[in-house]
Amino acid sequence: MKRTGRIWSGFLVGLATVLLSQCSPYAGKNLLNFFFDGVPETDSSQAKRTDLLETSADTLGQEEAILALEKPTRFVHYPYEAGECASCHNELSLGTMVEAQPGLCYTCHEDLSTVYNYLHGPVAGGYCTSCHDPHMSESEKLLRKTGDNLCFHCHGKESVENNEMHQDLEGMLCLDCHNPHGGEDKYIFQ
Repeated sequence: MKRTGRIWSGFLVGLATVLLSQCSPYAGKNLLNFFFDGVPETDSSQAKRTDLLETSADTLGQEEAILALEKPTRFVHYPYEAGECASCHNELSLGTMVEAQPGLCYTCHEDLSTVYNYLHGPVAGGYCTSCHDPHMSESEKLLRKTGDNLCFHCHGKESVENNEMHQDLEGMLCLDCHNPHGGEDKYIFQ
């Protein structure tokens, strides 16, 4: 009987610790990250917005400061923003999706495999989330990185720059010539 009581009191202490740790947004995030991938970062965006308003009000004027606050600081994927987690995540099985990529993405977005003769590797492999964040991003189109940094995450910068075709293209972006999803030839030119 004493052993059962100790087990229960240990369980209750552990449960209380977990529940009380939820008072801190960082502790709660750490706990959620333990069970789930893709938990959004905790941030002090409201504090940043308030600081911006105070700073901007001094330099711009109240109306311009309010307009500056209305500009989005993050781009959010609709299902995530609407709290419709079950449209992508299987609620009965932690960590699984209702369908694999790219089929899951193509339930709402255009099936790119029917648009182009040649597909970029991640598109052909169905790895949408290697370039796009499924929840939110500071970049348009929910890109994980901006500009050529996204391309150089997989394509070595030196090998691209040393490629004969790219010798005199200084100042140009990869997307000036290449379509990130696919094209009519193997070089996926736009």
